[in-house]
Amino acid sequence: MALLLCGLEICVMIPQKISGVQTILPCIIKEKEGHLIQFTLKLYESLKNKLEAKEWIFDGCPRGTMYDFYEEYWRPFGALLAGGDFHSRTAMNMYQHVRDAVEEKKVLLEWHPQPGQDKPPVPLLKAAQAGCGIGSGGCSRRRASDDDDDDDGGQDYSPSSGMGVSKTGAFRLGLHGNLNVQSSVQEWVDETKRLFFLRTTNNVRNNITNGTTPLRVGNLRHDPSEDIRSSNYPSLYNQRERGPSNSIVNRHVDTDLAKHRVMYQSAHAVPAPFSVANNDIKPLNLLDGSKEEIPWHDSVTVESSLPKVSKSETTLVVDKAIPNKKEHKRITRKVTLNIPDKASLSTESKNARKLLATIYDKVLVVDNVESARSVVKLLTTKYKGFIHACDTEVANIDVKEETPVGHGEVICFSIYSGNSDGEADFGNGKTCIWVDVLDGGRDVLMEFAPFFEDPSIKKVWHNYSFDSHVIENCGIKVAGFHADTMHLARLWDSSRRADGGYSLEGLTNDHRIMNAVLKDIHKTGKVSMKTIFGRKNVRKNGSEGKTISIEPVKKLQREDRELWICYSSLDSMSTLKLYESLKNKLEAKEWIFDGCPRGTMYDFYEEYWRPFGALLVKMETEGMLVDRAYLSEIEKTAVVERKLAADKFRKWASKHCPDAKYMNVNSDNQIRQLFFGGIKNRNKPGETWPQSKAFKVPNDESIATEGKKIPKSRTIKLFTIVEDLKLFTTEGKKTTKTGWLKVRGDVLWSLAGKIPTDHIYKIDDDGQEFDEDGSSVELPEQDIEDTSPYGTAYEAFGGGKKGREACHAIAALCEVFSIDKLISGFIVPLQGDHISCKEGRIHCSLNINTETGRLSARTPSLQNQPALEKDRYKIRQAFVAAPGNTLIVADYGQLELRILAHLTNCKSMLEAFKAGGDFHSRTAMNMYQHVRDAVEEKKVLLEWHPQPGQDKPPVPLLKDAFGAERRKAKMLNFSIAYGKTAVGLSQDWNVEVREARDTLKLWHRDRKEISAWQKKQKALAFEKCEVYTLLGRSRQFPNMTHAGPGQKSHVERAAINAPVQGSSADVAMCAMLEIERNARLKELGWRLLLQVHDEVILEGPTESAEEAKAIVVECMSKPFYGTNILKVDLAVDAKYAKSWYAAK
Repeated sequence: MALLLCGLEICVMIPQKISGVQTILPCIIKEKEGHLIQFTLKLYESLKNKLEAKEWIFDGCPRGTMYDFYEEYWRPFGALLAGGDFHSRTAMNMYQHVRDAVEEKKVLLEWHPQPGQDKPPVPLLKAAQAGCGIGSGGCSRRRASDDDDDDDGGQDYSPSSGMGVSKTGAFRLGLHGNLNVQSSVQEWVDETKRLFFLRTTNNVRNNITNGTTPLRVGNLRHDPSEDIRSSNYPSLYNQRERGPSNSIVNRHVDTDLAKHRVMYQSAHAVPAPFSVANNDIKPLNLLDGSKEEIPWHDSVTVESSLPKVSKSETTLVVDKAIPNKKEHKRITRKVTLNIPDKASLSTESKNARKLLATIYDKVLVVDNVESARSVVKLLTTKYKGFIHACDTEVANIDVKEETPVGHGEVICFSIYSGNSDGEADFGNGKTCIWVDVLDGGRDVLMEFAPFFEDPSIKKVWHNYSFDSHVIENCGIKVAGFHADTMHLARLWDSSRRADGGYSLEGLTNDHRIMNAVLKDIHKTGKVSMKTIFGRKNVRKNGSEGKTISIEPVKKLQREDRELWICYSSLDSMSTLKLYESLKNKLEAKEWIFDGCPRGTMYDFYEEYWRPFGALLVKMETEGMLVDRAYLSEIEKTAVVERKLAADKFRKWASKHCPDAKYMNVNSDNQIRQLFFGGIKNRNKPGETWPQSKAFKVPNDESIATEGKKIPKSRTIKLFTIVEDLKLFTTEGKKTTKTGWLKVRGDVLWSLAGKIPTDHIYKIDDDGQEFDEDGSSVELPEQDIEDTSPYGTAYEAFGGGKKGREACHAIAALCEVFSIDKLISGFIVPLQGDHISCKEGRIHCSLNINTETGRLSARTPSLQNQPALEKDRYKIRQAFVAAPGNTLIVADYGQLELRILAHLTNCKSMLEAFKAGGDFHSRTAMNMYQHVRDAVEEKKVLLEWHPQPGQDKPPVPLLKDAFGAERRKAKMLNFSIAYGKTAVGLSQDWNVEVREARDTLKLWHRDRKEISAWQKKQKALAFEKCEVYTLLGRSRQFPNMTHAGPGQKSHVERAAINAPVQGSSADVAMCAMLEIERNARLKELGWRLLLQVHDEVILEGPTESAEEAKAIVVECMSKPFYGTNILKVDLAVDAKYAKSWYAAK
């Protein structure tokens, strides 16, 4: 890192601590002694800006900027020129004692073993220690490492010679030397010159002394007429003479000459270079010709704590060592620079930093094997019975996109331990352990394996899934899971979306959550990384931007070490305090199991959610095998079919609007323009969509004006192709946030109707159907005349042939959207390396994070697989069993309706489920008298079980003869469980509210128990602000005293839905735990992989599939420790096959 002060390059030695406080400002601090060789940033910044402004043309094609060229080619090429270990070679060129050791063959720069050689004859430079005769050579090499995250301990230091040769041949040096707090700028310059003359060759000294070669120190010119050797430093010049050498001059300043160490602390802009004459500082011209006037102010103060840094201050801290004593006197030299702040901190950040720094003295830093062993001994013996909160910090992972299984690198972790008597003490009041495993710390991490792998040591986490996976990536199998505070918080309050969610920061800073524990010593909850380390970017004009950026975590840990230690240690501290608070709250809350008291809600957590949380992590680790070759093939098919559908729509649309053949079919605005010109804005009734509009589209046809360059885009004009189409489709439809009609989904399908998918690709715009050989034939007359499949576009476009063309074209457009969703949502993501490991299994994250307690999955979202009838490419076929294995897929039948029957004790539903058969047909018979009459008169059959030799039923089935009535009954069956009202049903059925209300009354006529139960649930939601599931979990609601009609309606629906959905989740969870506990399944080698709604998937050996399937069905039918406590049977359908699709 190059740091400039008044144009001088400052090459400094920095101790680990100053007055017992480690700096938290952006400067580099290392424990071992050495020099930080620094660049002048102004030259680099100016050249970088110029190269970034210059276009890079690669083989005639634009590729970026010339700085991109440098980064891609010249930077790595420069490193390769020297060959071998680049950082070791840099260290040799920087430090004379290192070069001496190499030349005297005490160490090897690099070593290429010959056959039979196990180790080098002498130590390698990169591994040499003090006993090897080169002092801190290994440290020297690390200081020479650039910020490249290499595996050999790079420490973010830029390699620097400390000297350069200017365009005119002038030497240019960084500032070194024997500095004193009273030293003037000129004295610093003189000291650097002295050291230069001390180390350089005779010829160079003579040339500078004679005036042949100008000398520049930093950006300060030396007057050649001044004879440094004779007038200023005659004795020092003669004390160490060096022979001719081509090495860089100021590689190393001997420690006996460096009695004073200088540290530059600032987060501010680098000032301009200066010239010095008679101690008057004047700005030099920069490369771009600009100048900066920066005044200089000196003051000497003594401080006992870290200096305050404001926008107008930079601070020099001189740490003056007293010989043969351990004490240090801390003296500060302040320099005020009136320059813009390039990385300002907000007031919130400054306050958070101050508060965070107060916990540093409570943290024990562990960064070597010896200290790790002593700490682990305490954790596994003296403090074994404590509760241990653990947290990791991880690099090299995108948590929003990548699964932690097989991804991420642990760079540090913290452990905070306590029990009812207080905190663990690891010596000198250190209560929290912070372990550094960033640079070569793998051995340190492995020392903690006995702690992490011991199942008897209780460990608490916040998001256990993530931390356990990243630790297991390192080869440590985590055991002893005691609690996940994220799950505890969801159990306490399942509706925190508007209250900060379930992040550690949101929970620990909520006084309603944390008021169950005493005030913590650090007096703060979790503080986000953005608050502590985020800095606003600076615009080109120097003003502060809005975007906040954060440095990579590895860099933060290396450079802002003390602050990073405090930040990451606070996570484990906050986790333990959060656990204690939530445990107290849950222990104070009664657990009601199916109407009977059972204990406390913390008892519920221990019995159900603790083992369930561990099971979910186990399932994530297992993952599911995916056939990528199959996905690649269906992707090709999908892309072809998408193009066919898009071309079909454009071809039809261009008959009505010529420019439509160039339109973007994914543009809602362009589609809206074609169909709904003149439609009113719902938010602004006075505003209407224009009848015609111009749009810019890609110039794929390479259309250009004669004599001009082909533009990348072109302008097309679209106009509405049918008048008053909005009257057919817009009433009651959804709108965008801006008030315009949404043109996807139901709106377009209502225009197109129910067109079979195969017809979309077979029928052209003239009503012809294509044979496989491409020839066309007339459609059968009855198909052409049958208009029932067509939507409202049929009449809007005049009916007949034009109406059919319109419906088929719009259906093709709908297919484009459907295919896009399958490609982007399933086919492509499932092929990504970010969600899978080397063995080809994908590992999604399973979370108990819905308000009802149902599982959700992400990276990827396997819960949202397309319905079987919409899975046109059979995506589930890609999920397969490993060779020799089989998948079992078991699914509950009508689980939510059975739960509703149990909760409401509805006689009609209980009898229907007991009778078995087609539940929805039986519901339709009970709702409609004419359907019941037809069944009683045996004109239709409620259901039919064919006997041998029977091909078809003697009379039609009810579901065929009264399809419309059965569909309404089926929709009502499920809608009632979701709390849907007559208004919602009227929109689903496209009928008036009155008709929907009458149908709803028919359903409730024989189900009065459900009506009474629904009223009770609504009253609970308004009076107690919560409702309960079968196992006693609660769903909270806000106080409704001052709520509006919309919010009250939402709460009423949720009060009906949550107990049903939540109880279904309870049953599915109990079934999974029952499967996991089954000893025979474990013996046979079967394991759970996934749960999707009411469906579970297992994998195991093919030879035992039949036996395993029977066991799974038994576990799911009797999920409550081998029994079924419900008033209805639980129907389970199970199959086994090689793929998920085949087993459905």
